[in-house]
Amino acid sequence: MNEFLPYFILVPLLGFVVNLTLPRKREAVIFWSAITTVSLHALCLLVFTISWLGNGAPDIHGEGPVLYQTRDNEFSLNFFFDRNTAVYFWVSSVLTFLVMIFSRYYMHREPGFKRFFNNVLFFYTGLSCIVFSGNLETLFIGWEIIGITSFFLIAFYRDRYLPVRNALKVVSIYRVADVFLLLGIWICHHQFGQSLSFVTWKQMFSDGVPLISEEPYRVIVPLIFLVVALVKSAQLPFSSWLPRAMEGPTTSSAIFYGSLSVHIGVFLLLRTYPLWGDILAIKILIVGFGAATALVATVIARVQSAIKSQLAYSSVAQIGLMFAEVALGWHTLALVHFAGNAFLRTYQLLVSPSVLSYLIHDQFFNFIPPQHNIRDNFAGRLKLAVYTLSIREWNLDRIMYRLLWQPLKTAGNMLEFIHLKNVLYFFLPLYAACLYFVFHRDELPVDILHNLPVGLALVSVLLILKAFVKRNEAPNAWFLVVMSQLFTAMAIAFNEQFDMFQIFMYLSGIVISTGIGYWVFSRLARAGEAITLDRFHGHSYEHPGLTRLFMLASLGMAGFPITPTFIGEDLILGHVQEHQFGLTLLISLGLILDGLAVFRIYARLFLGPHEKGYHEVAYRSS
Repeated sequence: MNEFLPYFILVPLLGFVVNLTLPRKREAVIFWSAITTVSLHALCLLVFTISWLGNGAPDIHGEGPVLYQTRDNEFSLNFFFDRNTAVYFWVSSVLTFLVMIFSRYYMHREPGFKRFFNNVLFFYTGLSCIVFSGNLETLFIGWEIIGITSFFLIAFYRDRYLPVRNALKVVSIYRVADVFLLLGIWICHHQFGQSLSFVTWKQMFSDGVPLISEEPYRVIVPLIFLVVALVKSAQLPFSSWLPRAMEGPTTSSAIFYGSLSVHIGVFLLLRTYPLWGDILAIKILIVGFGAATALVATVIARVQSAIKSQLAYSSVAQIGLMFAEVALGWHTLALVHFAGNAFLRTYQLLVSPSVLSYLIHDQFFNFIPPQHNIRDNFAGRLKLAVYTLSIREWNLDRIMYRLLWQPLKTAGNMLEFIHLKNVLYFFLPLYAACLYFVFHRDELPVDILHNLPVGLALVSVLLILKAFVKRNEAPNAWFLVVMSQLFTAMAIAFNEQFDMFQIFMYLSGIVISTGIGYWVFSRLARAGEAITLDRFHGHSYEHPGLTRLFMLASLGMAGFPITPTFIGEDLILGHVQEHQFGLTLLISLGLILDGLAVFRIYARLFLGPHEKGYHEVAYRSS
């Protein structure tokens, strides 16, 4: 049976590719292509599940293709099917099928009808990749796909300011989870000496063999994966991104942030349970985060004026309880809870416009004012304080901004000396000198050679920080992003003696993306369009082809799995030793800011209200 597992990812991927080729105005053809893909996938899963149950429901592990292999490294795709996979994917298939049928009428005559169904099919492919993943590398591919489809669906109404702004907020938080997941994979590679499959994890845990023997990392690795799960499932202190993600169409909100994508954090905890299932402190911590999120999200949900925000926080509260259930070992209960919450939230979000209309009508005719002043006693004043705090969503959004992004923006604005002239006169010669010495290491003093990787990684972070806050010409910011990537690769080249082919693999996608990006800039400039970053220009109105091309260049620059750079990121981290905390921190920060700077350039140039007055401008959010 294991030979059939890869097809559960190939079927939705093939459906997505087919949908890309269909005419934009043929709504019926687009819909039937998408619904046929999901139906065929569910039918295959039904036959497979019946056969699986008939054989006693064993854990099934399948080997996939090896994408890259050397004596020390291997990047392969593995697949795994157990009861967690069965529950998650049956719920996903049914809900995706129902939401697609609903969307046929809900999205009728929308200009982005095809774009919507393409994104849903791509999301379905990424979800398949996560749920059927047999190792962390395969899971990471699906993780990246879900993240990018989230960005595109939140910014679906790209002619409006708030959806684009909130899409950038969400992808900023997602980028933190992506890099933490990459760090977790990196440490696991060092600890295991190879890429272990989830079935091996499960077997070792059942036999009482600790997966990680070194004491500090036995706690550090579960904490890293916990942060990833907290971000993806919008648990405290990251809860504020979920209501912002509701800017997309109601149908995408239902399938993404009500039912499926937001529950992936719970799935990650179930998969990584063998890493921390025997550590009491980690269990207590997860229960604490889950319980605190359930309490805070419940009181916030009860006072929200927007029905989608209310449902978002209600879902977050239930997921907090699921975190606690997984930590307590009640995995069957967590799976049942997931299925029930997913179906309920999807239904509530789909009917929310009708319910809202009814409640507004009822409020006009049956409003009953409060009968007494709640400030009369201490309990009333306390209730009022909690109410006020909940209305402000416990300032979670402001706290995240002040702790994460404001310090980075402040630091970037202080780097006045980093401008195009200094980069050409100072940083390029520095890179040329490093390129010479990387092949002549013996000519450098030992002390300089030892500290050079950290110094070059610091230069990379300074360049990407400046690109992150830059507001003038987009080509200049793009150039800083490219130089940052080059210095990151050079830092790793000096860190260890290893095959330079791995560096070339990392830079191959960067070079291709660089060329595409500058070609798009030149085309926009020749067309007389503005290419500054001081506002949203909305060039997707008049240049849809350039928009798609630059989107692909941005994905390649950010390490999305469409170029070898995706594998290269894993390889270069593999050449950072576990004790090199400073180098690890700088490279991780660079990877986070790299994605943010690239998506910011894309959003500023191509999304948002169009700068020309003869296009319609939507002043309200969705």
